[in-house]
Amino acid sequence: MFSFNLNALDMRERPVLYILFMLALPMGASAALAAPVEQSIQYAGAKRHYLVSLPPGYSDRTQCPLILVFHGGGGNPEQVLKSTDMADRAAREGWILVAPAGSGRLNRLLTWNVGFGFGYAMSAGVDDIGFVRRLIEVLQAAYRIDPDRIYATGISNGGILCHMLAGHLSDRIAAIAPIVATAGGRAEGRAQWLHPPDPKHPVAVISFNGALDQSIPLAGGLQQRSWAEPVEVWSAQQTIDFWVRHNRCKPDPVVERNDAAQFERTTYSGGTGGNEVVQVVLLNQGHAWPGGSKGYRQGDEPTRLVSANDLMFEFFKRHPRRR
Repeated sequence: MFSFNLNALDMRERPVLYILFMLALPMGASAALAAPVEQSIQYAGAKRHYLVSLPPGYSDRTQCPLILVFHGGGGNPEQVLKSTDMADRAAREGWILVAPAGSGRLNRLLTWNVGFGFGYAMSAGVDDIGFVRRLIEVLQAAYRIDPDRIYATGISNGGILCHMLAGHLSDRIAAIAPIVATAGGRAEGRAQWLHPPDPKHPVAVISFNGALDQSIPLAGGLQQRSWAEPVEVWSAQQTIDFWVRHNRCKPDPVVERNDAAQFERTTYSGGTGGNEVVQVVLLNQGHAWPGGSKGYRQGDEPTRLVSANDLMFEFFKRHPRRR
């Protein structure tokens, strides 16, 4: 087993030593080549961890896109990468992948503070927006990242965070791909909805929702299943309407239904700088990552007919940041 501590290295030395480490591996060590490396930074008085996966042949002479992958509530970086195959996909595409860790009293049951829902991060008032902004700065100082190709995806609580980040960090993030998430929520009976701030720059969006989802119901309203006290959430259409409005897309979408693959795709085009907003509804799936595996034993079964990874990478490639 090969291991070394990147946290002990100067930030500028990490990419070079990572490559030397990769080249030193024996032939046939493909599992080790794909293994992300844990790093950490200090933010707001806390040590925050994240996994970094550099693509094969990474060189600081060439800019790479960056994709941030956010686990769901009660998950962790290792779990989301295992259940989605995102690290391998990013490596094949030649992208840098980073999977940050949320906060929690237990190291493997972590959450993000999106202002509504459940978990330690929200109850403790953790500044996850500020953490991600700082993390992007640290990554840009350490690696050759294309500043116009920074993307975010995540599932459930992590997908909601993607929506929030797109509002707060529209100067950094080009596009997002939230999985079984919503952009708005509130405690039951409360008057005020919590949702992203109005973005200052356009952010392309491809959103995936399950028609059978009980945790984030397609039609919105009170959660039918929750780890804690149920909250009310925006419908998939309310979420899409938010981004269509702020990206100034044409109001009349193109709707495609694929009965063989059991999904419906609604595309709003003509946004600022050519941006799009796309809603993909999985007709035979609940709360899961399309094309992935169950995030936990009692989780919903993901569809095998549609790959969120395929669709999001195709979408991301079409949508660099619009200045």
